[in-house]
Amino acid sequence: MKHYKISEFAAMVGLPQSKIRFYEKYGLFDGKRSENGYRYYTPEDAFRVNAFRMLLQYGFTVEQAIEMLDQKQSGEVFLCSLKKQKRCLNQEMQLLSYRLERLDYAMRMINSELSSNFEVTDLEDYLYIHASYGRDFSVSVENADVIAQFVELLSITSYTRIISREDFLDEKDSVNPSYVTAIPFGEAYRLADAKDPRLRRLKLGKCLRFRRRATRAQSVKKATFKEALAYLEDHGYQVRDDLVIFPSFLNLDGEGQDVETVVIPIK
Repeated sequence: MKHYKISEFAAMVGLPQSKIRFYEKYGLFDGKRSENGYRYYTPEDAFRVNAFRMLLQYGFTVEQAIEMLDQKQSGEVFLCSLKKQKRCLNQEMQLLSYRLERLDYAMRMINSELSSNFEVTDLEDYLYIHASYGRDFSVSVENADVIAQFVELLSITSYTRIISREDFLDEKDSVNPSYVTAIPFGEAYRLADAKDPRLRRLKLGKCLRFRRRATRAQSVKKATFKEALAYLEDHGYQVRDDLVIFPSFLNLDGEGQDVETVVIPIK
């Protein structure tokens, strides 16, 4: 059987030598070496590259494609694999659509293109899982499996902060938000168990949506909610339930301002 050096094989399959070595580490090739220690490749390796590329065209990962190449599977089994992959790609398309919507909204907020800081609107409820209670994050260990599911659905899910109604309305000058990950109630079917007792439902409905800019240190100060409280009083609204804060931009140096959407359920 004809053997080819890696430089020759690279020309045959149109891949740089570095990529061939990379795929070899994942098991695409068996790492054959001649007596003098040089890698060598065969026409069968080139055929394997073509089959591998075909699987990549369908959107399979490198690991998935190599695993499929090493399995004996009939056309029926392969068809099942393609159907499963189609479901995955459709979900990815939905995630990309969500991301585009969020990008547009975040850019409009940062550029101050929105016509008003306040908007009364009806919003869908959310399901959420606690990563902390205030600044205590020990609960995240107990909830790690569910949090991981939320992370897999990033773009549909959000990293948010919850402020209890009682905390927001008491006489203290600051709030102590809990960190959570949340998903719109209508998308909860994507979770392994949407009825998991660790999940909480945030009842939104009629809400005041308030766009807030504040430094990290200021963000817990109730003074940053002063305009929203004045708006509620002027329009005869009362706070009905817990608040949720959706970040659009977090200024990690602590000097610039975070850009956030604060959602206040009202009655």
